[in-house]
Amino acid sequence: MKIAIATNDRKTIARRTGRAKEFAFYEIDANGNILRVYFEENQHKHDDEHEHHDYEPNHRKVSGYGQGQGQGRGQGRGLGRGQGRHHHHDETEEHHHHGEHHHNEVIDQLKDIDMFLVRAVGKYLRQDLIDGKIPFQRGNGEKLDEIVQNYLESL
Repeated sequence: MKIAIATNDRKTIARRTGRAKEFAFYEIDANGNILRVYFEENQHKHDDEHEHHDYEPNHRKVSGYGQGQGQGRGQGRGLGRGQGRHHHHDETEEHHHHGEHHHNEVIDQLKDIDMFLVRAVGKYLRQDLIDGKIPFQRGNGEKLDEIVQNYLESL
């Protein structure tokens, strides 16, 4: 069995799957023992100005008074109705501020895995994983080894 997890530090799961620095690959034997762990750089390149960060530089911080307004599955937080607009979202969404977006390089890198364990996956990557027949699910835990062990115990 082969499991992949997105990471930025080779220790913990990446917050933003599609923008992760690299992927950790775990090869597991039939008894659930880890045979090999190796890392590959994420070959997906983004067209916008930011690279592998856990923040949204294209969002403006808003100052002012009033009730915060949230959108998405989680509740919005912060101040709203001040200067400009600020879209609040939870960490399960990834936003892209450019045209058509594909993760073909990621799909190619993950084509021979049995499971892709993620913290969150944006709508574009989610659809590309489905179209590419890459199995994925939310990983349970923060540290890579812990996530793999939790997944193996759930089988």
